[in-house]
Amino acid sequence: MSSARTIYHMKLDQIIDHTPTVRELVLKTDSPSDFSFKAGQFVMLNVPQGEAKPALRAYSIASEEQIKKGFRLLFKFVDNGVASNFVWGLTGGEVLNFTGPFGKVFFQEPPTEQIIFLNTGTGLSQHLCYLLSKKAQFPNLKYRMLFGVRSEQDMYFKPQLDALAKELNDFQYEFVLSRPSENWQGKKGYVQNFMADFDYKNIPSTFYLCGNGGMIKEVKHQLLELDGLEKSQIWAEAFD
Repeated sequence: MSSARTIYHMKLDQIIDHTPTVRELVLKTDSPSDFSFKAGQFVMLNVPQGEAKPALRAYSIASEEQIKKGFRLLFKFVDNGVASNFVWGLTGGEVLNFTGPFGKVFFQEPPTEQIIFLNTGTGLSQHLCYLLSKKAQFPNLKYRMLFGVRSEQDMYFKPQLDALAKELNDFQYEFVLSRPSENWQGKKGYVQNFMADFDYKNIPSTFYLCGNGGMIKEVKHQLLELDGLEKSQIWAEAFD
């Protein structure tokens, strides 16, 4: 049976609010009992719509592919969003329906020497999945990440990223804030403004882009049309 037809019933095990607008759901398999996917894939949440057909919304999986009994998802609150209203109304213990997995933006093997993640908002989910899934297999790569959010209040997942930085031999990440306070000492602007930091013209590199479609368009223009990189070096998933 195709992934589009199989409906997975997942029990909501835990709700984690990272910021007022970013919520994580920890889901456990109910039936079928196992759920298999490859790092980088997404699922479709079936949002109930009363008597009408469910609304379908796509979310990248944010946990490691080795786990077959459930997964984690990150959600960004959208005003008047059908899925946002549903997800922010959950209290825990509900059974949610999903189809999937879908998507072919996989981690490329054998990997290049340097892996560059550029993400915005909840686009972190896909890149977190790559790191968690591949860290044991490829612990010695040069992993770099720029994580774009609006302000200090929108920063999240720092403890988990710090833990990965300690676990991996060479993982570095930085937040890039588009609207920081006057006290912010880190990178300001947008993730695409800082790509030159990675010396990707001299180090064999693969780019993974996830998040704002405008960011992805700008990065692809720079890398493909101006810098002459190969399409095989750039893998992207837009969250709009």
